[in-house]
Amino acid sequence: MSQFEYLSVLVSIIVGLALTQLLSGAARLIQLRGRVQPHATTLCWMVLLFLINTQIWWAAFDRRDSTDWNFFSFLLYLLMPITGFLLSYLVLPELGDSDAIDLSGNFNRNRPWFFGLLTFLPCVSLAEEGLRHGAVTLNGDTGFRVGFALFALVSGRIASERVQRWIALAALLLVCAYVAELFPRLR
Repeated sequence: MSQFEYLSVLVSIIVGLALTQLLSGAARLIQLRGRVQPHATTLCWMVLLFLINTQIWWAAFDRRDSTDWNFFSFLLYLLMPITGFLLSYLVLPELGDSDAIDLSGNFNRNRPWFFGLLTFLPCVSLAEEGLRHGAVTLNGDTGFRVGFALFALVSGRIASERVQRWIALAALLLVCAYVAELFPRLR
């Protein structure tokens, strides 16, 4: 077993937990549809977080030839799937059987943390790349991550529900374009 195979198990577990949170949350929303007021912003973020978590796992393959792992570089690397998991957990409230479910209220209560973590994610990605390569390459990928971090930082300051809906849709479209451009095949 290579170092990558050994270390990728923990990454896969955390990404799997994030995807489980999103997918089981989607199934519960369907089951509890009579007590849930649809909230387009939350649903958009759920789709986006599914893509982000899958992309974190997909991009991990790029590290398959790395042999210079140490505990602290691995912890930094692990912050990406951990952040993806936390975002996936924050986007949905507890979906119990007895209470009315307020997706809008949950999003508004968690908005500062949600966007703080969404800003943190590309920053961690850039820091990990810089540590791994000794520098961050200035290219379209780096530009997207810096731009997305700024987008998330500004978006977290906006309270308007209508604007948040547009932000979620714009973020979804941006990430879809990013993944389609940079990650269509394993490299």
